[in-house]
Amino acid sequence: MEVAMNPVTVLSAEALLGIPLAEPERLFSGDAQQAKQEFRALAAIWHPDRRPAAGTPQVFQHLSRLYDTAVRKLRGGLWNLPGRLMVRATDGATYHIHYRKAREFELGQMFLGDRIVAYVVDKAYSDLFQNALEVINHLPCANPQMAAEIQPALPDIVRQIETEDSRVLVVRKTPDLLLLRDVLDHFSGRLDARHVAWMISSLLHLACYLDYARLAHNALGADAALISPPQHRSALLGGWWYAVRQGQPMRAAPAATLQYTPCEVIARRCGDIRTDLELIRALGRELLGDVTGARLAREKAAPPPMLDWLRFPAPRSALDDYHTWQRRVLTASFGERRFVKLDLSADDLY
Repeated sequence: MEVAMNPVTVLSAEALLGIPLAEPERLFSGDAQQAKQEFRALAAIWHPDRRPAAGTPQVFQHLSRLYDTAVRKLRGGLWNLPGRLMVRATDGATYHIHYRKAREFELGQMFLGDRIVAYVVDKAYSDLFQNALEVINHLPCANPQMAAEIQPALPDIVRQIETEDSRVLVVRKTPDLLLLRDVLDHFSGRLDARHVAWMISSLLHLACYLDYARLAHNALGADAALISPPQHRSALLGGWWYAVRQGQPMRAAPAATLQYTPCEVIARRCGDIRTDLELIRALGRELLGDVTGARLAREKAAPPPMLDWLRFPAPRSALDDYHTWQRRVLTASFGERRFVKLDLSADDLY
């Protein structure tokens, strides 16, 4: 009779010890019963009583910890395989989310696919998750023309999922949209000023919509915004956990937001469009290579009118800010408007 050998039982001590404790998916199956059988098979080989060799206790201890982590993850409803996140909902349904890149953010993790972004938020922040749902579901548009123009830049919810430990928000995206943080990393932390200029233009257009909707997003940065290089447009798919109506108390905010929010707004702790406008300025400086702005003039990272705008305080109106940028700053910085191609796609990043 031929006995089938489980692949995990042939791994060496070095290979087993090389598996990080946070990644039990590299050893165990995503099924609780099967994972238990795999652990028992490994324990039969690596238990010190069965294998009294030097180093065996360390291997067995590591295996036990990996299995404990696997059990917690499976109970929590998330099992992360290379390029695929398996999500088990509390209602018993199982979802498979295919992604190209996973990134951590302050409330959990985001998984970027070609046509979706999935935000996995720890249940400790359920109030912020619910806030995002309510804000996104009530984003106003004055007419169909406005909706056609602005909706591609706003979150379109595909699904929300509740697991034992997390809440998952899946929003639609197009394949050309790239997370700005990934773009910045690809260019080693510094982009050409001409590309930064069209990104700022697109983000200011979004800020005008936020001001129209009487909202403050409060997290407008490289981890929340995505850009489309071929279309020179942006989309604000993340960060809605912190959005509030202007004048209403802020629920929470990332550390970067508090760093660049005007002092008057910090004192009042209320939603204010100036926060988003200041965050766009900070993002512009970051994209040029120095979020503080201290080195930008010395390094001639951008034309002086653009650098001045990035340093000056934001006005109270997003529309005024947008007009100043479009009619004065861009012309003084770059002259006649031209489309500057950024040859970049998801295949270049991932």
